[in-house]
Parts: sequence; structure tokens; C-alpha cells
Amino acid sequence: MIIPPFIILLVTVVVLASLGKSLGLRQKYVQFLLKVFEFGRQRLAKEYGRHSEDTDDDGQESTEVISRDKLVLRPLLDKDNNERLGTHEFELGDCLDYIRTGMEAIVDDEVTKRFSAEELTSWNFLTRTNCQYEFISIRLTIFWVVGFILRYCLLLPLRILILTIGIVVMVACTYFVGCLPESKMKKRLNSCVSVFCFDFLSGALSLVCTYHNKENIPRRGICVANHTTPIDVLVLACDNTYDMVGQRHGGFLSIFQRALSRASAHIWFERSEAKDRFAVARRLREHVEDPDKLPILIFPEGTCINNTSVMQFKKGTFEVGGIIYPVAIKYDPRFGDAFWNSSKDSMVSYIYMMMTSWAIVCDVWYLPPMTKREDESSIDFANRVKANIARQGGLVDLVWDGGLKRSAPKKEWKQQYQQEFSRRLKVQNVNSEKKEEKTE
Repeated sequence: MIIPPFIILLVTVVVLASLGKSLGLRQKYVQFLLKVFEFGRQRLAKEYGRHSEDTDDDGQESTEVISRDKLVLRPLLDKDNNERLGTHEFELGDCLDYIRTGMEAIVDDEVTKRFSAEELTSWNFLTRTNCQYEFISIRLTIFWVVGFILRYCLLLPLRILILTIGIVVMVACTYFVGCLPESKMKKRLNSCVSVFCFDFLSGALSLVCTYHNKENIPRRGICVANHTTPIDVLVLACDNTYDMVGQRHGGFLSIFQRALSRASAHIWFERSEAKDRFAVARRLREHVEDPDKLPILIFPEGTCINNTSVMQFKKGTFEVGGIIYPVAIKYDPRFGDAFWNSSKDSMVSYIYMMMTSWAIVCDVWYLPPMTKREDESSIDFANRVKANIARQGGLVDLVWDGGLKRSAPKKEWKQQYQQEFSRRLKVQNVNSEKKEEKTE
């Protein structure tokens, strides 16, 4: 009987994953993609540079300014009549493009743009980034077609198979561990099973993660990290075992939550139930005070942010006490957008987008443990931890609440700014009246 090569490869991957080893194929795959992206960037720069030279030679005003990695648009100046800038007579309509650009800059504030996909500096050959790049040159079109066939016809079926097998293995393993009585052996077995299952599932996304400063890896207490995607749990669980705190989900995610709850003491809550929050705080405190419990993983932002910044940390996590282990996670957007816009995409459609991306590549930094100072409030402690995570991950540190992703700003905030604006107007009126009195 001849065993198919695919079965041999699958068995090899399972055995290596159980031993914590790998063939290094994902790293080589990512290195090859980097060379392809660099080729695409050079071709784009060459094509746009040639286009810019052609328009300049014709004596016409170029409508695009080409930089090294991205296109910067500027308003048109009388393109139809080909009039020279020096002889052009000013019209009111000439400033409308500049006014529009200014209004767009005001509307695109630092908060709302954190809830949409991160902008790329160069094309990564994915259809959903910018379709117009596909047909700039024949070479780029060929690369895009080959990449499309690779992602949808080869990688996607293979990843679906790995995901299906991984879910079955996780449910079976956690059920077996959950049937064991509480003991140190159950704890060690749960750690081995958890890392194995999550590492196996990471193959469904071609996850390539680099872990830094592993001497600071959490062993107990509370681990907090910035939140970009539900995959954050997968990324961290491939290197360590955690108990988790989070919102109770339905559908696809509920399979994982129920499976994990069988083997360990995870805490799930309903976001809309205020009474549950007091119970969660009590259970957190009990968990932290128990030296036999695993470190508990929390994302204090409470929602997913688009990998460019860290937003307000909820203070409840930092009121529990104990040691806080900060972790910074930064994804490489060139290989795939890991951000989950939960208000726009369902979990199934999000997983589909992840599995049709090139890969998920990220860096994880374990930061030194932190404790609350005697003269420090829980809010100040949360901001200090957040600042350290943002600094290490190269993210923007913002004070805004991530809850603005789903709800409008509080009425009190609007009234505060209205009162401030009214106060300034009154001061200006008083000053102008005084000047008039002096002149008289």
C-alpha cells in the first residue's frame, strides 16, 4: 500500500508540533514573500516614475507627486485649458480642492481612523488592498495571478483542513484533560496540550511569530497586552499557557471557549451585564491570590484597535492587585491585515480573510513585571503600563476610550467642549469692547 505524500507531510507536521519543533518552512516562505514585495515596490516606483516624466515632458502639470513608498495626491490646477500657473487668473473654485482636503483631515481624526484597516506604504499583491495596481504592468499582473492561484487554490484548502483537524484535536484533548481530577499532573498536561493545540492551529494562518525577552514570560499574576485581533490569544498561547478573561461569544468562537473551559479556569462574561463585572472582579482577585493558578490573560482596551496605537486601558484590571506582566504585540501588515473590525465583519468572514492572506507575521515583547506604587491610583498605573507597551511596540499612545468604536461620545464630553468654546467667545467679546472703549 502506497501512502500519499500529503498524509506523510501531515503526520510529520503533527509529530513536530507535539515536540515543539518545526521544519522552518514558514520562515523561508516569509523571506521569499519579502523579495516578491520588494520587486513589486520597485516596479511600481519605476512605472509611476516613467509616467511622471512623460507628463512633465509634455509641459503639463502633473497631478500626482511620487514618493518612495506611496502616492500623495494634490489638487488639479486648470488642467483642461493648460494655462500656465503664472498667467492663471484666480477663481473661487480654485480653493475648493484645498478646502476639501482640509475638511477631510479634520474628519479623519486620530480616533476614528484607529477603527479601520491600517494603511500600507506599498502594495502586497492582495486584491482587497487596491485593485488598480494589478494592471499597471504585465509582470505585476503575472505575479498577482500566480499569487491568487497560490492563496485560493493551494493555501486555502490546506489551511481549512489544518483548522478542521486542529479544532477536533483541541476539543478531544481538552475534554480528556477536563475529565482528570485536580492535580499537578493535570496542570502540566494542560500546559503541554494547550501549547500543542494552539501551535497546530497557527498553521491554519501560516503564523510566524518572534518572541523577545522570554526571561520576562508570565508565570503567575496578570498578563496584559494590546488588542488587535482575537488571534492575539493564539499568538501568545503558542508560547505559554494562560487562563483567559473575555467576553462570552456565540457562533465560531464559542467552540473554543467551551473547549478551553473544560481544561482550565477561564473567566467569560457578558459585556452588557453590569452585575457580571463585579463577579468578574471578585473571580479575578481570587484567581490572582491562588499560587497554583495559571497567569491570567487580559486585554484591557476591551476592543480591537488597528495595530497602529494603544487606546485607554480599563482601570478594573489594575484594581485587583498583584503583579502585572505587560506584553506588546505588533503585526507586520505587509503579509496580511490582522485587525478585526467587529462592527463590520463577522468572525467567519474575518477568518476567511485571514486564511486567504499571505501569512500572519508578528513580534511579541515580554516586558519586565510591574507593580502598583503606594501613591499611585489605578488609572495612573494603567496609563503607565499602557505607555510602556506603546513604547516597546512602536505604537501611538492615545488617551481615548476604545468604546468609541461602537458608541458615540458621551453627552458630557460634548457639553464640556461647547462650554469651553462659549467661554472663549465671551472672552473675545470682552476684549474687543475694552479696545473700543480705549479708542473712544
